[in-house]
Amino acid sequence: MIRKLSTFYVQLYKIVDDPSSDQIISWSKSSPNTFVVWDLKKLRRDILMKPSGLLLGRNLTEFIAKLRSHGFRSVLKGFGELEFEHDDFTRGFVTKKKKMVKAFSEKFDAQIKAIKCSFKAKKASLKQSLPTPTNLINNIIQEFVNIKVESKVYVRI
Repeated sequence: MIRKLSTFYVQLYKIVDDPSSDQIISWSKSSPNTFVVWDLKKLRRDILMKPSGLLLGRNLTEFIAKLRSHGFRSVLKGFGELEFEHDDFTRGFVTKKKKMVKAFSEKFDAQIKAIKCSFKAKKASLKQSLPTPTNLINNIIQEFVNIKVESKVYVRI
């Protein structure tokens, strides 16, 4: 199972899904979980040798080794063609993953927004319940005056 959408899967998906590379590599017509390498020489020359293809491997042997290390299985095909299968590498897979991430992100953003509103409301209610510094000083002075008046001792001169 593909747990993490690594750069290898994304890069491979882009190449397989790109209609301009269909003569070299494309989705299989027999299964949505397989892709076919139609032309090994062009794959090496036109895709793997480009800087954007370096994540896939520098040569055909490395490309196949990376596919196997990422859980792809070889499917027997005709001479000069290779077909690879992976249960979780499916046509439309990256689009589905992106939609799931976007939905999760939107839900998370909504939760953050709700928490911020809740904090603002609590902050406003605390602000109203706490005395201002001026009121606090006035209360202290008033209390001091009350104490002084109550404890006033008459002194004769």
